[in-house]
Amino acid sequence: MHTTVTLASRESDAIPDAPRGAGLTRRQVFTYHDLLIDVRDFAAAPGPAGTDGRADRFYDWSASTAAAPGPLHSTLIVNRMDPVRQTEVAALFAELDATDFPERMGTRHRQLFLAGDVYLHLQHFGQEDGGALIDKAWVDADPRFIRICDALMPIVPPYDPATWTTPADAIATRVHHWEAA
Repeated sequence: MHTTVTLASRESDAIPDAPRGAGLTRRQVFTYHDLLIDVRDFAAAPGPAGTDGRADRFYDWSASTAAAPGPLHSTLIVNRMDPVRQTEVAALFAELDATDFPERMGTRHRQLFLAGDVYLHLQHFGQEDGGALIDKAWVDADPRFIRICDALMPIVPPYDPATWTTPADAIATRVHHWEAA
């Protein structure tokens, strides 16, 4: 799976039309505050990132169960990040993803993107409601999860600190979903 993420201003709730050819296998559109976020999965790699408002992917991890049958359910987390911190953030996730924690949590695929200073954490789960799985990780207080959250807080701050009260406030709302038959 090859994913592109494109950001646009959310001036209206209109979802831009997308061609369904060229190997497009799934499309999801999310909204978050003033953003419209278009996530497209392709069977083959699309053109280079950084064009047409596309975010740059700086981290990509798949669990050993990523190719397991069944649909993937996506959760998109939106925050801010200084671009110079990409290597540091990727290293934190690489350390966590080298353990059994992501698969125990139900994560099958994780990708991190950056568009300007907008940080996007796209996480795919094998079951619906990734937000509930993330909340459960908080409740279970696995030290690995707490450690990465504590490490990320100062370098990946909330998108809008004035409206942020809990990590759940960083989860975008999916407003459109299409999947190839």
